[in-house]
Amino acid sequence: MGALGDQGTPAPTKQITNDPRDNMYKTSLLAAFAALAFTSLASSSLFAQSAPYDPYAPQVEEPPIAADGSLNWPVFYKSASLQANYEKLWNMGACLGTNKKITIPVANNRLDINKMPEGKLEGIVMRVGKGQLFVRQADGKIKKIAVHPAGVSRIDVTGDVPARWLKPGMGVRLVGQVDESGHGPDTLEQLDIVTIPPGFEPNPVVAGKRQSIVAVVASLRGNRLLLKTPSGSLRRLSFQISDETVAHVQVKDLAFASVGDKVEAKGHFYSGDKNEHWVFASDVTVSKPEAPSEETASTDTSTVAARVN
Repeated sequence: MGALGDQGTPAPTKQITNDPRDNMYKTSLLAAFAALAFTSLASSSLFAQSAPYDPYAPQVEEPPIAADGSLNWPVFYKSASLQANYEKLWNMGACLGTNKKITIPVANNRLDINKMPEGKLEGIVMRVGKGQLFVRQADGKIKKIAVHPAGVSRIDVTGDVPARWLKPGMGVRLVGQVDESGHGPDTLEQLDIVTIPPGFEPNPVVAGKRQSIVAVVASLRGNRLLLKTPSGSLRRLSFQISDETVAHVQVKDLAFASVGDKVEAKGHFYSGDKNEHWVFASDVTVSKPEAPSEETASTDTSTVAARVN
């Protein structure tokens, strides 16, 4: 006897048949469940891949000078070419940030300068580049000194050089007198090479008065030094110099360093994979020798600015 139903009536007995439509129904039902499971899996995978790994995603930048006076350095790329190639591919959409053979080397190419050990360096300038110096230590090793790209490294370049070392664009300070045409009657014995702060407006030059003059070098032709100043009615001045005229360097610009200068620096040290030795300097002091070299400083085209971001 069959089992009782809800109303006490016998439950219908299941009939066993060989109708092929039953097998087709079962197959269709299993296929539907399989498709549903696949759709759920595919959807979850799609959302998981919707935000690919981007090692160059924008980050919150710290101010270049911390509250305690220390410097915050931006990311330094060990290989400038690797970084440039990856960014090019990323911007073209050729990289999705999922291939670890690419993302791991790219991530390892980034250097956190702030975590590097600190130390001091002394040596002699061998070459001058934009924002960097190549320095030879007493043991013969060459190290590269790089200053902060935001211009917040503390730099002092001092020493005496012949006045013929002057170049257009340099700031100078001198004590002298000019006539109504702006001509100085006396040959200068000395003057200072200085860094003129942005926005600084010197006092106007008054004819017939011995005074402190701050100006910018316009040209140096023979013994004739031409200066220009932005204030007053006398804006173009000329003075005579001689082989004995001395220029006292008192600037805060690494571009005034020359081959043969003595250097002291303090900052973060890093030794690269290709035997490169860097000093990311917070403080740089450059002292010129008593008899400066006539060799002009060469400029290195592979600057640190291209590798810091």
